Amino acid sequence: MKKNVVKFCTFLIILIYIIIIINPIFILKTDHRAKLIQGLYKKDDSYDVVLMGSSHMAGMINPNELWNKYGITSFNYATGGQPIDVTYYLLKEVLKKHKKPIVVLDIYYLGLTDKFGQDGYIRYVIDNMKFSMNKMQAIFNSTPKDQWPYYIFPMAKYHTRWKELEEKDFVFDTESSYYAKGFGAGCSLYGEDSLSDTSTKGTSYLPPKTEEYLFKIIELCKENDLDLVLVNAPHDYTKIAGSSNWHEDIAKMYNKVAEIAKDNDIPFIDYNKKFDEIGFDFKKDMFNDGHANIWGSDKLTDYLGKFLKENYNLADHRSDKDYEDWNTGYVYYTQDREANILKEVNNIKDYVPFLKNDNYIIVVDCNNYSRLDDNHDLKETMKGLGLKLDVSNQKDGYTAVINRNKVELEEIGDFIKQDKFVLNDNVPLEITRLREKVNTHVITINGKEYTNDKDNLNILVYNRILGKAVDYIYVDDNGRIGR
Repeated sequence: MKKNVVKFCTFLIILIYIIIIINPIFILKTDHRAKLIQGLYKKDDSYDVVLMGSSHMAGMINPNELWNKYGITSFNYATGGQPIDVTYYLLKEVLKKHKKPIVVLDIYYLGLTDKFGQDGYIRYVIDNMKFSMNKMQAIFNSTPKDQWPYYIFPMAKYHTRWKELEEKDFVFDTESSYYAKGFGAGCSLYGEDSLSDTSTKGTSYLPPKTEEYLFKIIELCKENDLDLVLVNAPHDYTKIAGSSNWHEDIAKMYNKVAEIAKDNDIPFIDYNKKFDEIGFDFKKDMFNDGHANIWGSDKLTDYLGKFLKENYNLADHRSDKDYEDWNTGYVYYTQDREANILKEVNNIKDYVPFLKNDNYIIVVDCNNYSRLDDNHDLKETMKGLGLKLDVSNQKDGYTAVINRNKVELEEIGDFIKQDKFVLNDNVPLEITRLREKVNTHVITINGKEYTNDKDNLNILVYNRILGKAVDYIYVDDNGRIGR
C-alpha cells in the first residue's frame, strides 16, 4: 500500500510538472504576455516607479520619456481591460522583485460594476503569471468558480490551438520589445472634443468589489511602506454612460475617489481637470475617446515626471554608467516611435519629409519609369529625397537607393534585373525583379527578404537600428499610399 501511494504521488508530481511545461506553449502569445514576463521575471532592472492599471495607463505614461527627461526608471504593467482586483494581485507579484517603488495607479476600472472582469482581459494577466500562491489567490478571487480549472491549467482552455501552433509558441520572444518598458500608444488624432462635465459636484458610491480592492491596494502600499499616487487618465465620460456594467455617474464616483485619497493622504492627479494647465488638446492629443496618442502621452508623462521629482526623493540615473542600457533602449524607442508615425501617413507629399532619418536605408523601385516620369507632381515630390529623376533613357525599370540621406544608386534598367552590392557602410543589399511573377520586387537587406507585387512606385524603408524594414509602400498616380 505504501509503495502504491508513493508511485501515485510520484506520477502526480510528474504529470503536474509536464502540464506546467506544456501550458505556456498553448497560451496566446500577445504583447501583454511579453511585457509581463519581462517586467515580472526576466529583467534585473530595479524600477523607481511602477505604473499599474488598464489600457488607459498603458498608453498614458511613457517610461522612456520619464527616463529621457528626468532619469526616472519605470515600467508600465497596465494591460487592456485590467480589473482593479486583478491589478491588486499583479502588484503583489511586482513587489516580489521590486521592493520600494512608487506605485502609480490608474483608477478607471473602479467604475466596473460586474463581479468579475471579462475573461480575455483577466487572462492578459493571470495566464502570464508564474504558478504561485499569489496566482492561486488571484484565480479564486477574480474569476468565476466554474472557470478555475481553466485558469489553473490554461492548456484545458487552449487545447484546441494545437493545429495553430507556430514557432513563436515554442520559442516566444520576450526580449526584443523590452525597450518599450510596457508602454504603447497610437499615432492617430481623435479629432473630437470631450463632452465630460468635470465640474460636477457631489460624490457617489464605489461599486462594492472595486471599493474593496482599492482599499486593499492602499493597505498593501502602507504595509510595504510604499508611496501611492492615483491618476485618472483623460477620457470622455459620456462614451461609457449608460453601460449596464458601469457606474451610472462616474464624475461623482471620481469625486468620491478624490475624497478617499484625501482621507488617506494619497495624491490624486485627475488629468481630466488639468487640460488647460498642461496644454492638453483632446482633439489632437487623444487616439480615441479613452486613450491618449503618442503626443498626448508626452504631455501627461511630463506632468507626472515633474510631480514625482518635486514630491519624492528620486535620483537622476541618466549619467550613471550602471544604467547605460536605459540610454540604449531610449535610442531604440525613438526609432520605433518614428517608424510608427511613418506608418500612419497615407499621402506621399506628407510621407517624404519623414524619410529624413540618418538610420534609414530607402529603396525606391518602379517597373515602369515612364509612368513615373509623366507624373510631374510625384516626380517633384520624390526629388525631395535628393533624387534626380532626369534620366532620358526610359527603359522599363527604375531603381534608387538612399542610405543615410545620401543617394548611393539611381538608375534606369531592364525589367528583369538583379543587383547585388554593398552599401557604403558595409550593409549588403540585393534588389530583384522577377518576370515569372509579374511586377514582383524582391529586396534583401542584411539577409532579410521583403516582397512587393504592386505595379507602382514602391518604397521600402529599412531602419538599421531596429534591424528591419519599418514600412513597404506603393504609391498610386494620385500620390496615395497603399500598404
